[in-house]
Amino acid sequence: MENNKDMRNISLELGRHFIEACSYDLAVNALTKAIAIEPYNAQIYDFRGIAYGSNRKHDEAIADFTMAIEIDNQLAAAYNNRALSHWALDMIEEALSDINKAIELDSDVAVFFANRGLIQYAKGDFHEAVLDYSVAILSGFDGIDAYNGRGEAYAALGEYEKALADFDQALALNPNDVVAFANCALVNSLLKKQAQSDK
Repeated sequence: MENNKDMRNISLELGRHFIEACSYDLAVNALTKAIAIEPYNAQIYDFRGIAYGSNRKHDEAIADFTMAIEIDNQLAAAYNNRALSHWALDMIEEALSDINKAIELDSDVAVFFANRGLIQYAKGDFHEAVLDYSVAILSGFDGIDAYNGRGEAYAALGEYEKALADFDQALALNPNDVVAFANCALVNSLLKKQAQSDK
C-alpha cells in the first residue's frame, strides 16, 4: 500500500513538473498513472485538467475539472480552471457561473477576479470587467495580464487615457510585452482620431 502511495506521489510530482515545463502530453501520462493508483483524488484530476487545457484540449479538461468537482465540490481551483476552459470554448455563461462559484468558495484568490474580468470582457460587460480587474490588482494580482485586461476594458468604454495608463503600467513591468505595445499603439491612434474630430 505504501508503494502505491509513493508511486502516486512520484506521478503527481512528475505531472506538475511536466506542466511547468510545458510538456503537456507527458504531464497527462504521469497524472493518468496517478489517477489509476488513486482514482478519487480531486487534485490529480484538477492537475490533469490543467495539462489538457494548456494543450488546448478543452473538452478533456472540462471532463477532468468536472470529475474533480464531483469528488470535492469545495475545490475552488477546479471551478476557476473549468471556467477558463469554458471561456476558451466561448461558453461564456458557463464560464461566468464557474468563476462566480470559485469566488464564492474563496474570495481571497486575486487571480479569480482577474479571470472573471476576462470573462466579463468576453461577455461585453466592460464596466464589470474593469471592476473585477481592479479588485484583482488591489488584492495583489498586479501582473501584465491584469493591466492589459483592464486597459482593454477601459478602451472598449472609450476611456482612452485610463487605458493608456494601464498599458504603460504593463510595459513598465515588461517593456517587451507585445500585447501592451500593440494596445498602446491602437489607443494612441484612436486618441489622434478623436482629437481630429474634435477640431
